[in-house]
Amino acid sequence: MTSPVHCKTAWEDPATRRAWRRTAVLRCAALPAWLLGFLAWLFAVVMTPVWLLVLWLPVLCVGIWYALLAVVAAASLARTRRVLRVYPWQAGIAEAKPKKNGSTQFAVPDPERPEKTVSLGYGGLIGTRRHFWVRAVKDGQVAGTWFAGDPRYLGVVAVPGPRHLLWVAQREATDSRMSPRKKGVSPGARALARAAGARVGMD
Repeated sequence: MTSPVHCKTAWEDPATRRAWRRTAVLRCAALPAWLLGFLAWLFAVVMTPVWLLVLWLPVLCVGIWYALLAVVAAASLARTRRVLRVYPWQAGIAEAKPKKNGSTQFAVPDPERPEKTVSLGYGGLIGTRRHFWVRAVKDGQVAGTWFAGDPRYLGVVAVPGPRHLLWVAQREATDSRMSPRKKGVSPGARALARAAGARVGMD
């Protein structure tokens, strides 16, 4: 059996496709769960005295915030698959480190200047501290990581296997209000990043 890191692209590996489907099921299941939670909240509001609304409103705000996080996580599924269809897995090149603000930083060597590293981050928002990649890295449970992508633009990190797929990106690679990165990137690397869904600017 061919190792996942020896496939031309990560998506060619059956284990990667299974991991993506498993991730999709978990993230999509969270949306109906939050809908049921809202219905339960509405029922509680109707069935309790009006003055208790002061207590129920903060619960609603928290629920809406976590529901938005679930929507963002579900929306990243297509982006994750797009990256995996373009880039192969690279074993052990991404170093995961916890940061004081409650986020996780992934340091990955620059593909064209391996002596330098490029950082990609995840977390730092309310509600993300219990995410696997924040919690496990902080507790030292992650010994090694796989990376597929170009850290100057975007990529997917995973626990070897692969498991716990996470899409990460530089802000300028996705935010139309910022100028996309061009300096120090070869035309071939930019073409791959564009195919993976990154903003790379005009040639």
